[in-house]
Amino acid sequence: MLLSTLQEERNLWIAHNFPDGTLEDCIFGAVEEMGELAHHFLKRKQGIRGDDTKHEAGMLDSVADAVIFLAGVPTYLGVNYGELVQATWNMVRTRDWVRYPENGRTA
Repeated sequence: MLLSTLQEERNLWIAHNFPDGTLEDCIFGAVEEMGELAHHFLKRKQGIRGDDTKHEAGMLDSVADAVIFLAGVPTYLGVNYGELVQATWNMVRTRDWVRYPENGRTA
């Protein structure tokens, strides 16, 4: 799925289900999902509250939910989510931390 498509579909879903949604809701929702990701990672590492399969499924669900919540942030800021991620990836992928360990770009 394209991130731009996700953003559009999410916006329609939010307008119907949470018409008073805010930028803060997007940010706090994403943070909550990151907490759930950390929870499942820790419990899997500790070997408690479920098996690896349960915790891995929870981790993957948390990642996907965080991406969905984050799609709202560029919406409120008037930016296309797909274009934003592509532009950022274009910068990040030029960095070489092996060759330039100080800053990823220059000696």
